[in-house]
Amino acid sequence: MSVFRIPGRLGLLAVAVCALAACGQEDAEVPQPSTTSGPQLVSAPPPRDALPDCPRLASALGDMVAGLDAVDDAGTRQDTPESYGISCAWRSQADGAAVGAIVIVDNEPLTANDMQRAGMYVEDPRVSALSGFVAIPDALLDGNAPLGPVGPQVIVGPLTVTLAGNGRGRAAELTLDQAVDGAVAVHRSMR
Repeated sequence: MSVFRIPGRLGLLAVAVCALAACGQEDAEVPQPSTTSGPQLVSAPPPRDALPDCPRLASALGDMVAGLDAVDDAGTRQDTPESYGISCAWRSQADGAAVGAIVIVDNEPLTANDMQRAGMYVEDPRVSALSGFVAIPDALLDGNAPLGPVGPQVIVGPLTVTLAGNGRGRAAELTLDQAVDGAVAVHRSMR
C-alpha cells in the first residue's frame, strides 16, 4: 500500500466536514518513535455489512456529538477494491457546529513503519492499549489543540477511525485529546 493514499483519506473527511459547515451556513452561522512498536493484526476487521451505522457511532462518541443532528443515519458507505468504510456527520443548525467520523477497513493496512516514514506517527497510551497508534500530520499531537478538519487517525490493524470538526459553535471546544478518546471508543465498540 502506498502512503500516498493518506492525504486522500484525510481530505475525504475534511471535505465532508467543510461541506457540512457550508450546508449549515444556510440555516445558521454556522520524542522519536520506536521502530519496533505499532500494531499487529489483533483481530479480524468487521465485515462490510457489520460496520456501524451513524446512531451506533454517535453512541460510542457520546458527548462529542450529543445534541447534534445526524445528517443521515445511514451515513455514506464506500467500497473499493482497496478498502471499505462509512462516514457520518452531525451538525447543529443553532450554532453551525459540525463533527464528522470516518471508519475505514483497509485490505492493506497502514503500519507504524509507513507512518514513521511519512512523518505522521505518534504513540499514545490510549491507542497502544489496543495495539495501535495515531497518525497525524507532522506527528504533532497536542492534546489541547482544537479539533479541525484534519483530525487524528487512530489505526489498529486494518481498522482506522478518524474524527474531524469544523471549529464552529460547540465543535470549536473539541480537542485532539477528545478526538482520540472518541476514536478509541469507536474501536472498542466494534470489538
